[in-house]
Amino acid sequence: MSDQRLPLPIGSSHPIRRRRRVWIARAAPSRRAWTALVGMASAGVGAYLGAAPPPVPVGLDGGGYHVASTTYAPRGGGVYSGPGGAVVIAPGAAGERRAGASTHLDGRTLVGACWLGAARTSERCEFELDGRRLGATDHLQGGGWNRRYDDGRTARIPVAGGRPVPAPFALGR
Repeated sequence: MSDQRLPLPIGSSHPIRRRRRVWIARAAPSRRAWTALVGMASAGVGAYLGAAPPPVPVGLDGGGYHVASTTYAPRGGGVYSGPGGAVVIAPGAAGERRAGASTHLDGRTLVGACWLGAARTSERCEFELDGRRLGATDHLQGGGWNRRYDDGRTARIPVAGGRPVPAPFALGR
């Protein structure tokens, strides 16, 4: 508020105060609309980033099968295990690979199976998460799997080392 006092009507003993306008009120209508649009877009991006699950990388090397910071040690014959569960990778018909996993995901029991095609560019997975069945299709793109669950949810699974390996875990759930 301004300290300026203007008596009205002239000679009146009751002064009134004039309020200063806020900068947005003086802005052109198009500037106000632009500011509102930028604010809404920022809120939308923030909501998306807060809701999207972080990517969890998977990989396979001489040290074992890796899911984020968890390593399943090699036990021979395509079997990898650790205190949290086990992964089995077996060759299938015509160059395909099959993989199965059993573990706990955020305190829930998970059993998963994936079929990696001979071209190694897509896989189909089936999961049972705390007794609930769930399917997903993965497509290899840009060094990782783009997973789409049958209910429409999506997840990004980077592949460590660039080698496509089956991902029989319900990541992003």
